[in-house]
Amino acid sequence: MPVNLITFDEAISQAQQYSRRHLLIGNGFSIACIPTIFTYQSIFNEANFDEIPEAQEVFRLLETMDFEHVINSLDVSSKVIQAYDEQPETSQKMADHAERIKNILITTIASNHPANPSEIPDEQFSSCRKFLSHFIGDEEKGRIYSTNYDLLLYWTLMHAPEGEDDEDFKLEHNDGFSKEVDEHFRVQSDDLIWQGKQEGQRIFYIHGALHLYQGRGEIEKFCWSTTGIPLIDQAREALSNNKYPLFVSEGDHSKKFSRIMHNPYLYNCFENFKAIANGGRGKRVGHTCLFIHGLSFSDNDTHITDCISHGKIKHIYVGLFGDPESDSNRSIIARCESMKQSRNDHPLEVSYYDSESASIWNG
Repeated sequence: MPVNLITFDEAISQAQQYSRRHLLIGNGFSIACIPTIFTYQSIFNEANFDEIPEAQEVFRLLETMDFEHVINSLDVSSKVIQAYDEQPETSQKMADHAERIKNILITTIASNHPANPSEIPDEQFSSCRKFLSHFIGDEEKGRIYSTNYDLLLYWTLMHAPEGEDDEDFKLEHNDGFSKEVDEHFRVQSDDLIWQGKQEGQRIFYIHGALHLYQGRGEIEKFCWSTTGIPLIDQAREALSNNKYPLFVSEGDHSKKFSRIMHNPYLYNCFENFKAIANGGRGKRVGHTCLFIHGLSFSDNDTHITDCISHGKIKHIYVGLFGDPESDSNRSIIARCESMKQSRNDHPLEVSYYDSESASIWNG
């Protein structure tokens, strides 16, 4: 169906009527900054399948470079093949390869990730901070939810380029992590520990990220300021010791949701998003809206889009990249219109904006 595509500035202007603006970002946010690293094609081209060449052949047979699609296909096939092959080794091999592809995905992203923020021009960080200020600026009370694994959002939040006026783009970046203290507020260690559910948290990594990991029974965050070691180097060192970051890379939305449910940090992030998709906490529906930028709205995102379909939030603004009539955009529009049609007592308004007009990384 034809859509009325507005600019990002027009969307922000329209959204002034709402008390709060929240933001959900997907992989398109990172691809816009460094397309040579964060697309599935670029990751696939750099991935090392030497130890499991059969898995690489699966990508070719399915004519895809989508890691999550292949992971899900192997998971499903490992069960289906049991009806045809009496040898349990084949089924187990498929299931094992699905798990190994997850690790290849994580390792490849970490291996090819920019080493430090200095590889990204200050002008690009300034543009991104301006974009984020519409949601978590000094006067804004919104929240940001990321489905990305990389460090770009975190770097942007921590990075104030030289010469930038802090008052212009002052960002509220509480992600729920801080140093551990005792009952007398004495610092126990330099490790940054997730402090549990708290109202002040503004940044949520719904699917985890490279700088988050499970350590000593707690969720910890790599930190440059306490170690002097770049975050990506810390992540790579952890991987070399078979210590994997907190990642949700399952190929099916139900498996993603199961993984989320079994981790306290991820569960809190998801429940927080569910609350804002429901218009806010409690019984009173809030006067809020949600911007969605760079999300593919694939079947793997169903656990996220279901929150909106069954929620009460009044308005979503959805970024479309390129021609609105492209197959990918038509799929996004169809999913959004389906969410809209699913609402009865609490109507959902959907607006579409040109994601390029947001100029997130244009500098």
